[in-house]
Amino acid sequence: MAKVREMIADIMIEAGMKYVFTMPGGSNTFLLDPLFDRKDKIRTVLVRNEQCAAGMADMIGRLTGTPAAIIAQGAWIGSSASLGIVEAYLAGSPMLVLAEMSDYGSLVQHAPYQCMSGEYGSVDLRNILKSMTKYTTVAHHPSEFIHGVMLAIKHSITGKPGPAAVIPRWNVVTSEIDPAFITPPYFPIAGRLRVSPPCLSAADADKIAEYLINARDPILVVGQGIHMAKAYAELVELAELIGAPVATSVMGKSAIAETHDLALGPTGNFGQKIANEKLLAADLIFALGTGLAPENHKMLSPDWIKPDKQKIIQVDIEPLNCGFTYPLEMGATSDAKLALKMIIAAVRDRKPKIDVAGRIAALKKIKAEKGYFQDAKFSSDEVPIAPERLVKDLNDLVGPDDLIVLDGGNNRVWMGKYFQCKKAGQIIAPGGATPVGWSITASLAAQIHLPNRRVISVCGDGGMIMQLYGLEMSRQYELPVTYVVMNNSALGNVMDFQPDHRRIATEYSQPQLAAIAKGIGIEGFKVEKAEDLKPALHTALNNGKPTVVDVATSKQKHFKAIMG
Repeated sequence: MAKVREMIADIMIEAGMKYVFTMPGGSNTFLLDPLFDRKDKIRTVLVRNEQCAAGMADMIGRLTGTPAAIIAQGAWIGSSASLGIVEAYLAGSPMLVLAEMSDYGSLVQHAPYQCMSGEYGSVDLRNILKSMTKYTTVAHHPSEFIHGVMLAIKHSITGKPGPAAVIPRWNVVTSEIDPAFITPPYFPIAGRLRVSPPCLSAADADKIAEYLINARDPILVVGQGIHMAKAYAELVELAELIGAPVATSVMGKSAIAETHDLALGPTGNFGQKIANEKLLAADLIFALGTGLAPENHKMLSPDWIKPDKQKIIQVDIEPLNCGFTYPLEMGATSDAKLALKMIIAAVRDRKPKIDVAGRIAALKKIKAEKGYFQDAKFSSDEVPIAPERLVKDLNDLVGPDDLIVLDGGNNRVWMGKYFQCKKAGQIIAPGGATPVGWSITASLAAQIHLPNRRVISVCGDGGMIMQLYGLEMSRQYELPVTYVVMNNSALGNVMDFQPDHRRIATEYSQPQLAAIAKGIGIEGFKVEKAEDLKPALHTALNNGKPTVVDVATSKQKHFKAIMG
């Protein structure tokens, strides 16, 4: 006889999973036991909140393409952890959610407290999770639990990635089974995962190559799909092959180094002016790994992309994304990396005569004229500190191998608009649901996985207050994350939509975050003058310790970034 919980642990390890993030509770307390004997194969991290578990698993999914597991009590996975699960679901990040029902054995029909079965007197966890996962199954029997976990892992990484969940009954978690009697028969999980991602047909690659070669003024618009496929080199190769500029969505930021001659930065309401102008002037838009979502494209405004006058080709790993927001000249389903390789080969076969050097020279000239990643406030000494000045000083100190984790709120607007990434993959930003506070704990997972890289979380005071327990975790696990906080004593993005004389429920007295950090036992710097910014940031980035840089910033409206 085999313990079912031990088989579950071995399935995760066989699938290549390296992390479990947990807040123990309910019957899943027993599910953690076999992980004690497998510490050398899979790392178990105690979090301080189920939100944290989901946010950290989301980050690991983005960095590796392999799901991490969250294990917690069912009620709190369905409520607290939903913040990170929703973001992963909408953003396309693989995750394994191992919940439980808190049914206490045979009491499911009698409403024991915290029960999540959906019976009278309980909450329906299955329906909650179904609304935010690619796949959710309830396991009433050991066979269902074993197969459910294997199928959940498969669903999480197939097509557009996302979270998948399994909810076992209490007695299933603690049960034993003879492997010979698993129904249907048990086979190692590798056979379920040995599947290539979708790829362009040769005919479609040829068609796209012809469109790109014949276009007068093509532009590449790319998104999160480039990050998930790690298609950075291929993207640059295609851009340089035809001399096409590259713009990104918010989540696609850093799909190409923004210092590259062909990079345009993000599009949309807080994108670069040159990116928006080139997008509107293009005769051919090649959208790759992006759903062309409204938030990146001025809410589909009629004065934006014009499908009746511009040809749009869209390639995405999720077929429903193609033609979802705009009608297309052509759409196809493919992994971004595989698509780029085929298109590059098709273009090279045709040996096109394109004046690539001329296109690059013209683009460099117009970028200089339009003030690409420039702003007058970069040198501002105003008090409180201008967000633009903070971003500029941070940009000066950050190296190409440093990883920046952005958050929800205005801080993401300022960083998206003004931070010029130096290397592909340097920035990871939420953008599915864009939860405020996401970066505080997601950056912890990044630092755990990348111990030799500097990880910088940029957030607002609102997000930091929501996730203060992340600072305690950085102390406990000795994770030298640098937290750069834009502290304007407000929920700025919300407040910006209120008339100045009618602000309500968006402002508060300034939180003393540097003092809180010191009280927790980590480093903290309070910065109130622009001249003190670089010294504080330099120390924080180089002291090898978890550190909060609490910067008193102005209440400048994010609309300035939109209109600037």
